[in-house]
Amino acid sequence: MNINWIDLSIVGVYLVMIAMVGFVIRKKASSGVENYFLAGRNLPWWVLGVAGCSSYIDIAGTMALVGALFYLGLKTVWMTNIFWGWFIMAGYMAFQAKWIRRSGVMSFAEWNETRFGKDRDAEMARLASAIFLLVLMIFNLVYMAVGIGKFAEDVFPLTRWQSTLIVFGVVGIYVTLGGFYGVVITDIIQTVLILAGAVIMIVMIFSGGIGTDLAASKPEGWSSLALNWHLWPGYVDSAPAAYQHFSLFGPLMIIGFGWMLFRVLAGPNVWDFQFFLTTRSPRDAAMAGGLWTAMFMLRWIIAIAFLLLGISFLGSTETIDSEKILPMVISRLPVGISGLFLAVMLAALMSSLNAMVNVTANVVTNDILKRYFFKNLPEKKVVRMGQLASIVALLLGFVFSLSINNVISAWETMIFVVVTMILVPATMRWHWWRFSGKAFVWSMICTAAFIALQKIFFGSISSTNSLGINTFASLLITIAIGFIFKPTDKQVLVKFYSKVKPFGFWGPIRKESVAQGLMKANDREPMWDAINGLIAPVFQFIIALLPFYLFLRRWPQFWLTAALLAGVTLVLYFTWYKNLPSKDEK
Repeated sequence: MNINWIDLSIVGVYLVMIAMVGFVIRKKASSGVENYFLAGRNLPWWVLGVAGCSSYIDIAGTMALVGALFYLGLKTVWMTNIFWGWFIMAGYMAFQAKWIRRSGVMSFAEWNETRFGKDRDAEMARLASAIFLLVLMIFNLVYMAVGIGKFAEDVFPLTRWQSTLIVFGVVGIYVTLGGFYGVVITDIIQTVLILAGAVIMIVMIFSGGIGTDLAASKPEGWSSLALNWHLWPGYVDSAPAAYQHFSLFGPLMIIGFGWMLFRVLAGPNVWDFQFFLTTRSPRDAAMAGGLWTAMFMLRWIIAIAFLLLGISFLGSTETIDSEKILPMVISRLPVGISGLFLAVMLAALMSSLNAMVNVTANVVTNDILKRYFFKNLPEKKVVRMGQLASIVALLLGFVFSLSINNVISAWETMIFVVVTMILVPATMRWHWWRFSGKAFVWSMICTAAFIALQKIFFGSISSTNSLGINTFASLLITIAIGFIFKPTDKQVLVKFYSKVKPFGFWGPIRKESVAQGLMKANDREPMWDAINGLIAPVFQFIIALLPFYLFLRRWPQFWLTAALLAGVTLVLYFTWYKNLPSKDEK
């Protein structure tokens, strides 16, 4: 595609404007470590909710979602929320966001001191978490870079690596200079752009009568929400290799459900953890999580709209690369509108990328360099180290991305191999009182070793079956190791439980907390958190259905779904909103 100079100018102006944010706020951001990494813990909940939503909408993820919608149809709602673990956002809303904020720490790794204390075992847990997060962030950056390259090579008059380098360079400028303030301000700008793009696409689809006959052109079952053991006949022949494992849909959902439970219960292990630490209070963190979950509808609107426009422009042929529908649609839009959508998708990408870079710099600076090598470094120099770490992280992500070409393969490798090694151990930290810091470290090591050996000696096992085997093995390993090592000091556990109040296997510690007068015997907050952990996913699931029924003009299903959404929202008002932490809790 030879992009028109007007569209190119729109993109250029956007990139320059975003880069300028870093220069404008660099003085405020660099005034201290907490300002640079956590924006002074003084951001309103709605700002974090909007910024968080924007950070979850990216080019690579949207391309993969459009591809999944193209082949799976409405079943994509099941697949993404369960098999890809998107229900984790409902967990943020229901309980995780406020639990994280109550810790009062500065990073994902430092949180381990809240749970395990400050002995040698806790230090091991903190270091293990920091190393894991660094590896995961590099994988995330690689995944993002793959998406940028695949998108850009069909849109810009540049090679894949040139386009990726430009985008990484702009993000590097404003994140390095602006810190978390830069992340949030640009996320707000980018959310406005994404909203504008969503409105324009809705108008285009409805004014052009696009999508009315889509269901009829697809196989039976494509527009059905029914859970089937196998997908429709001919699916494997029509889908590329990266999507063929979805054919056995029933087993995939069963395996994915087990993995997803631990994904939700373990809590966030990437930049979202840091988002909730920046709020003013646990109540604000929960409110931000609620808004984040509700606004995720934007991702579905964008993806479904691109799918419909793509099929309208290109036809419903199975021979096209579905992951390239997004750039191909943009290339066929009118001059000016095409430039706006290029800016919209770059905004979606950069809002995810900037958060990744900031949290990576936080871990490198506060959990490794400052803690083990430069303990007495002045705050100004700590910030400079964070800025250098941001640049190095971007460079590593860029270099490693040059050897990967497939978006969905990069995504599933990251979440099913790298993330799986921590899910069960991280779950036990929150929900099992006798799980110690040493048990956390060794269960991570043993799970990682099991996954590595499985890949080496049984590499022919499908990725879906590997996920089920690895998750179940990790559960057995983690429980066994949890019983081998002695629990964390009881007083540390009492302090943690009485402050955070997680649900799970905390009987002896709850009894001791009540005996010490640190919480009331009839405190039902953990119970309501568990209940909301069941209701919030229903809320999130229904939100994803609405755009699908709207765009396909399936009005009976749309109005029924809207009524269900209203009913679930009313239930959450009494079970979730009325039980939020007090406004006075800090």
